[in-house]
Amino acid sequence: MSTHRFCHVSLTPVCQRNKGIVSEAGLERLAKRLELEVLWEMERKTLIIGGSALELVIVFSSKDIVESATLDFPESSDMVKKHTAEAGRILTSNLKLADGQSPLTKRMDSFVANFERIANLDKLSVYPVFNLNEAVAGLFESLNRLHAWEWQKAREDPTLTGKTDDYIHNLILCTRSGGPSMNARDRVGLSVDYWIEQHLVARPADPEPSKQAAEEGKIWSILVGCAPLRDINVSPVRVSDKWISVDIEKATLPGELHTGQLLDWLEPENTFINPDPAKEAAGGDPMQSEPPLLGPRLPEVAFLATFDPPIHVTLSLWQNLQQLGCGLPDVQSLQTFDTLVFPVPLEVAYDPSEPRTITCVKQVESRGPGETAFRWRPHRNTLYVYKPIYGRNLREFTFSHPQQIVNMLPFFRQYTFLSTLLEKSFREEPAPAPARPAAPKPRAKTTITTNMDDFSEFMERENSQANDALRVDVTLSVHPIPRLQIVFPFRSTTANVVLDIRENGSVHIVSQNILDESNAIGPEGKARQPEDLGKILETCEDIGTWCEFLRARWS
Repeated sequence: MSTHRFCHVSLTPVCQRNKGIVSEAGLERLAKRLELEVLWEMERKTLIIGGSALELVIVFSSKDIVESATLDFPESSDMVKKHTAEAGRILTSNLKLADGQSPLTKRMDSFVANFERIANLDKLSVYPVFNLNEAVAGLFESLNRLHAWEWQKAREDPTLTGKTDDYIHNLILCTRSGGPSMNARDRVGLSVDYWIEQHLVARPADPEPSKQAAEEGKIWSILVGCAPLRDINVSPVRVSDKWISVDIEKATLPGELHTGQLLDWLEPENTFINPDPAKEAAGGDPMQSEPPLLGPRLPEVAFLATFDPPIHVTLSLWQNLQQLGCGLPDVQSLQTFDTLVFPVPLEVAYDPSEPRTITCVKQVESRGPGETAFRWRPHRNTLYVYKPIYGRNLREFTFSHPQQIVNMLPFFRQYTFLSTLLEKSFREEPAPAPARPAAPKPRAKTTITTNMDDFSEFMERENSQANDALRVDVTLSVHPIPRLQIVFPFRSTTANVVLDIRENGSVHIVSQNILDESNAIGPEGKARQPEDLGKILETCEDIGTWCEFLRARWS
């Protein structure tokens, strides 16, 4: 079924409403809420949802349970259709019951999030000349071509000889143009992965399927879609798969020198929408107050980048995005960067101009040289913020060209790593207790205590733990770039390390007093360098773990 109709576009996010349970009535209500057409074929217990050039066929069993969902874009090119089967599989997975799951507990959350993205592209399209499914697929073709070229360059790099595919994958994802994919990790549409938790940690080559999810780190992505054009600095969507040249890299002219890669980005021609001949012949739409257009017009739609999850950035980076030509939401409120990472409770009075101190006691795994068993050491971590650093939570922005995203990825990684480092180091989480042999069941004993006795015992344990804890003091500043000063006990003195968090989450050591003649050579005879301190922190992504490693291995 392919129905052609042009209606008012309502892009109120359905995900903000109650999504409900998967059911015939719930799916029909969702389709109508998205302004799509609904048709039932009762003989086959089939619900057909149609848009301007979108068709979703959902088949139910005799017990009103979803059996399958088939997605189709009849008027789209092969560039779109080659991804349709996988998108349909994801939608089917969103709707079908899992093993042992009850129809009363199968919610539509994942299905709504995925199907809403598809429906929005269909609503904003003007077929056949302005197909947003083809526009997004064209972006993927260009970004995927760049990704394949970076893989080839990495394989030709002599410094990466012998590296595993997993290592090169993480290298490209976290330091190059990211990892573009269509319909990845049960999300329909285009996404660009740009950061992965502990990407420098070597993982098993072939983990068991049951352990694979645990081995994979958290991934940060940018979902690419479309939205109404509201910013005059953003160019409208262009439907093309030629955003970058076939050769990818610009050729160097004789006598011309340049350092680093110089990508050969292209500027596709504008996509125009012709006026509807039927409406022109009838004198335009009588419901519109403005006269009909007499010629082709540019679409009032822009590409939309949505961060999953949102990230915290400084105000200067926010302004850089605006200067780059990206459209950002008009946010009136202004928060400090530290309150974005560590929100202040509503009942606490807070003045951003005043210094802020954040303290927590954490259990950190400690293991000495040659030790096979680990122990938990309490750390008393304190974060000092002496000057206000204003920032914003970056959730989405509109853009004109994929080059804008690729150029900004190093800075997104910079602040993603900084936030991750702070959260892991200063957000209290219960540490897992080491395995212990089962103790014999004690004799029953009755003890009468009061609430005050219990409170006193609790405070005594807390104070004892805090007094025995290793003290780690960290001072944060972000102007002009994120900088941390880390102070902790080391040998018979105090370690004092100042480091910068640079683009792509790289750590640059500004100053340190850890390395000297006594520990300048490692156990295998390799000379230690100050930059090794930064690489270790990049690997563990936790200040407490970093301190324990240095105290055990470098002292």
